[in-house]
Amino acid sequence: MNRAALTTALLLASGLVQARSQQVETHIGCNVSSDYAVSVNRSAFLFTRQERKPARIGIGGGRIFIDGKEATLTAADRQRVLEIESEMHELVPEVQQVTTEAVEIAFSALSEIARALASNPKATLSSLERGHRRVIGEIDANPLAMFNDDAMEDLIEPIVSQYVPDIVGGAVGSALKAAFGGEKRAREFEVRMERMQKELDTNVDARAKALEPLAEAMCQRLRRIDDLDNSLEYRLPDAKPLQLLRMDQHKTTDAP
Repeated sequence: MNRAALTTALLLASGLVQARSQQVETHIGCNVSSDYAVSVNRSAFLFTRQERKPARIGIGGGRIFIDGKEATLTAADRQRVLEIESEMHELVPEVQQVTTEAVEIAFSALSEIARALASNPKATLSSLERGHRRVIGEIDANPLAMFNDDAMEDLIEPIVSQYVPDIVGGAVGSALKAAFGGEKRAREFEVRMERMQKELDTNVDARAKALEPLAEAMCQRLRRIDDLDNSLEYRLPDAKPLQLLRMDQHKTTDAP
């Protein structure tokens, strides 16, 4: 048995799944984070969190409500809040389109990997499609929940992790058969894994690259919201700023 060929094949097979989701994130990440979950209630926006005060911030009509009590704002702050609202309304369809396409890219890649490597491709693909529909449903129900970079990872990662054992298990079985089948079969399997990786890289890169202009427009809007948020004169009862979201200006991600 060629152990070197077996090891290489297994590393290629097990690395395919998680690498694809990271590849999509590289292209569309905004480096934005928030302590709050965000949702839309009619024409207002709600920022909520657990175990910390304020637990609920409402923004609508140029007004801010902190845990149900209206905050006293200057005229300049009212204008800033109105501008935040306007940007947020424009943000909703952008976030929905970007996150939906990112999910489509990720699930398309996962499906190709499962089709080639899963121990039971039909069952895995069927289960993947159910997970795919669930994720899209969650995005449709509350697209702004996805404006936090971590939220997309939190949504996708459990699904990816669920199928890694099956896909890698199938790859292990195929690799073992190839390795015990002699040098030629082991090399053929290794070449097939490398070819699959290159094809997936090409396909994911192309779709993610096409998404970049819209993703960048979304990120620019988030930066404007962050700037407006940072410029508010209003302070919470503990004298701290609202800090609805944070943009990490120093964090960069290099595209592959």
